Amino acid sequence: MELIRKILIDTAEGVSDYNLQLGRYANADVENVRYDEKLIYHIKIMCQKGLLTFKTMDELEGDCKISDVELTWEGQDYLSAIEDDTIWNKTKGVAKEKGLEIAKISFDVVKNLAIQQSKKMLGIE
Repeated sequence: MELIRKILIDTAEGVSDYNLQLGRYANADVENVRYDEKLIYHIKIMCQKGLLTFKTMDELEGDCKISDVELTWEGQDYLSAIEDDTIWNKTKGVAKEKGLEIAKISFDVVKNLAIQQSKKMLGIE
């Protein structure tokens, strides 16, 4: 969930456009390859969930490039729930109190928990 949150924040702020090359990594640093593969996996599942969109372009030798990563309305809504550091830390804290790891909780539960923490902070709940 930390990486997902980072991807959403970076995309919203335009810090990184996450242009990635899928395929062969000739002479690449193994750690960078693993990170890129993890990033690609998360971007793909975030797209499946409707949080992001991206374009792909097939290139020579079976490689594929991901570019133009953007937030969807749902992605912006999810980010709005988890972007604030205080709310995010409280959300993780509640999960930990219940014996759960934030990375093992579904998107929807994390979002609802974060919204609940926001309401508590605002005195609405």
